[in-house]
Amino acid sequence: MIYRPISVLLAVAIIALSGTASKADAPKEVRTEKNKTVVLGNLLSAPNNCGTNPGPVPVPKLREKPSHGAVGLQIVTADVAAINACPARKMPSIALFYTPDKDFVGKDSVQVEFETSDTKTPGLSFLITVRAADEK
Repeated sequence: MIYRPISVLLAVAIIALSGTASKADAPKEVRTEKNKTVVLGNLLSAPNNCGTNPGPVPVPKLREKPSHGAVGLQIVTADVAAINACPARKMPSIALFYTPDKDFVGKDSVQVEFETSDTKTPGLSFLITVRAADEK
């Protein structure tokens, strides 16, 4: 699903989106081709008890909406690496993705912050480059 505009994307759990970034950190650079959706990251909370039921994830909110596209969420299956006594396993995850406007080529940006009922976690910024199919 693609939502336009999105103020609250989903109330479901914690974040493992390529590491958390503070507001002062440089944005994560992402590239895609025109008319192609790109995954920005996965929202996942692997439990410490080695289970496969995800833990709570903070509510993602768009702090800055993209100017030339849309942000959406989709439930996917994620591979969780073995850590300590826990074996590698598959778990449900929420993929955060960006879809550029039809035929858009250029730069766009997105800022997402995460909130639980009692705390705010650091936000993430993405700088998205959308290339024509023949560009390298």
